[in-house]
Amino acid sequence: MRIPDENMRIPRNPSPTCSRLIRNSLVDFILITKAIGWCYFVQFYSYHISNSQSFSIFAMDEIIRYGGVENIPLYNCSARTPEQWSLETGERQPFTGTLQIVYGIVVNLLYIPISLIMLDKEHFKLSCFKIMFQLAITDFFVICINSIVTGILAIQGAVYCTYPTLIYLTGLVAMALWCSSCFTSLILVCNRILVMSKPHLELLIFEGKKTYLVLSFSLIYALYFLFTTPHVYNSKHHAWFFDPMIFPDMAKEYDNLAHTINNFSIVVLTSILYIPLYRIVRNNLNAAGTQSRMQSAKIQVFIQSILICAASQGAAVIYVFMNLVGVSPGVIIFGHVLWQFVHGAPVFIYIALNDMIRKRFFAMIRIQKHNSTGVVLSIINHSTLVQQ
Repeated sequence: MRIPDENMRIPRNPSPTCSRLIRNSLVDFILITKAIGWCYFVQFYSYHISNSQSFSIFAMDEIIRYGGVENIPLYNCSARTPEQWSLETGERQPFTGTLQIVYGIVVNLLYIPISLIMLDKEHFKLSCFKIMFQLAITDFFVICINSIVTGILAIQGAVYCTYPTLIYLTGLVAMALWCSSCFTSLILVCNRILVMSKPHLELLIFEGKKTYLVLSFSLIYALYFLFTTPHVYNSKHHAWFFDPMIFPDMAKEYDNLAHTINNFSIVVLTSILYIPLYRIVRNNLNAAGTQSRMQSAKIQVFIQSILICAASQGAAVIYVFMNLVGVSPGVIIFGHVLWQFVHGAPVFIYIALNDMIRKRFFAMIRIQKHNSTGVVLSIINHSTLVQQ
């Protein structure tokens, strides 16, 4: 759902036929996704209302009320020891756990210099870079949870009752960050639409420090989810669920209606917003002509944003499915991988397709490499002089 900067490397002779096929395929995808999103949203909202016995809010207020996570009745693990819970309901996943840790570390190491590039004065004065920076920070912390922490828990074969307080609070933060990311991504899409169609309106809403005010709504939105049912990890199923799987046949007690509405709203709203975005890009392409470098740039921008949008929608739908009605283990794993992809893919897209960020990124690496080499040579020369 992220729409990176349009300044990127351009092929010299884009094919009009190929471009036309791409545009037609993308608009078909958007229209189909919109229809499916509405159907699923109505279906699952009705299902949830008719089958849920309780809409009790847990999380932060329950922690305060009972004086701790483990004292909350529906999250009490006192029936067994942590080791017994892990042995009986968990499963060690050393291979997948290691892969997740490596992926998380690589992504976050790449995000650090890219975030610094976004903070550059020349770039940060643009509203899109302010929004992209907030998304980058959100992605960084989500990757810490859904890849690095998840990988460590997977290797250990942990479940909620292995580390009740840690997993509960981590799941709570992950929930808030995911919803904040959804909201912020919608802000970025709206920003891009206004920049290309109504620049005067974009200035009215996002000019200067106004962007911070707009972004504050995504933070307020995230805070709300700290007071809803959190996800908790289960190594046997390779993912995070609302049900801590302590009490049989009580999964419905942990349903999170707010999460369901958020996820299907994302599917619907992004589909709706991408229709005017597609039309604006198409009109600009037609006006620019088939040989324009700007035409190819906008096609690349649109394709990369569609890819992340599709992954985000897939993760949103699967996580609702697997918490409400249950799905196959393969679908659960795929849903979790999509969640990791949504927050990790932008860093690779920035490096691969965003010309400005790529050049600055490799320039930073060359400078650091040069400095490191200089330090090593200095040490060697100093050692040689001492020996002499």
